[in-house]
Amino acid sequence: MQRHAMTSRVAALCLSLAIAQLAGAQTVPATDAALAQQIKSDYAALTGRWQLVAGTVDGKPVPEATLRATVLITDHDIFRFPADAGVGTAPQGKFTINPAAKPKTVDSLSEAGPNKGKITRGIYEIIDAGNKRACWGQPGGPRPTDFTSAVGSGRTCQSWRLISKALGK
Repeated sequence: MQRHAMTSRVAALCLSLAIAQLAGAQTVPATDAALAQQIKSDYAALTGRWQLVAGTVDGKPVPEATLRATVLITDHDIFRFPADAGVGTAPQGKFTINPAAKPKTVDSLSEAGPNKGKITRGIYEIIDAGNKRACWGQPGGPRPTDFTSAVGSGRTCQSWRLISKALGK
């Protein structure tokens, strides 16, 4: 009799789980849900119009005139430069982030320009609501592990200031 009762409880539990899955119930572990929330939060923080305020490409500082001319627009996982900035990894594309990595990682897929179809690996940091920074390897190359760009490294490091959360054109 005990065996039959145990079998019935297991069957009932399995049936409950199956019904919950069919009904679309959330079965993601808390850690996955927390990571999903962190990703959502970082994408929201990265969304906006950004002005390049400092940059180094392969160990050389970006000229002041180029800094002033370089604006980046990000809309969650999509980026674009409204004009030929000359400092970005590509004129437009998509990016994915991993805020759980240390440092946080970003992979950018170019959708136009000479690196179309290539992935550029980088790292990023949201300093505060109005400032962020990133460091990129060369398209198709390895990911940087820190925010430095020494001569011969091929890295591009950037500091950005938020202009507006309104994306504009």
